[in-house]
Amino acid sequence: MRSVHIFTTAQDNWLLEGVRCALQMCGVQVQVIGVGSVGALLNHVVGGSNTLPAGSLLLPVFPENQMLTCFRSLTFLSEWRALQHGLFRMRAPCLLWGQAPVIRRVEWRDGPYIPWRITPRDLGQRILWGIQAWSSPARNRLLREVFRSVRLSPRESEVLCYTMEGHSLVWMAEKLGVTSKTVWTHRRRAMDLLGIRRLHELMQLPGGSFCDEKEVFM
Repeated sequence: MRSVHIFTTAQDNWLLEGVRCALQMCGVQVQVIGVGSVGALLNHVVGGSNTLPAGSLLLPVFPENQMLTCFRSLTFLSEWRALQHGLFRMRAPCLLWGQAPVIRRVEWRDGPYIPWRITPRDLGQRILWGIQAWSSPARNRLLREVFRSVRLSPRESEVLCYTMEGHSLVWMAEKLGVTSKTVWTHRRRAMDLLGIRRLHELMQLPGGSFCDEKEVFM
């Protein structure tokens, strides 16, 4: 039976067990390890090198309505990216699980992700695809084929930006030259794509999350 190692920013025992069960359904032995920072990965390198065990994958999670977990995952991604430019370079496939809106702040456009709401079997299969695609010579193309990226239209981003600035539907409708219903439709669709259910959840995000173009994590 194949063995894989999943390093995830999830701290919830329910999530950790869910990932474990999802991969077991796909017929693999799995170790799911919660990590709070990239530094914790150093406890798992092989033979004192900078290499993680074969079949390893990083899984930062961005669950809906869990902003602390999302920000912990953002910190992890930032640390991981910085590590790739240092002397102690550590390489491994990295997939994002979830589409919480805070990840729009870093614009992970070309990075693969797994939708948050997914069946256990599909979750396990997509993780395995990510590991397999990483070892393929055409891994970048394969990853883009396996995982789609959700992108907001310019108008949807504009509506979310104005919303987070505190403007009303009426103000936005006048500003954009459309009806209030059209503005509401754009906002509702964008929130659905980003996994946000309620307006107050959107308003809790850092300002500028949808207004500025940020550097892409590779």
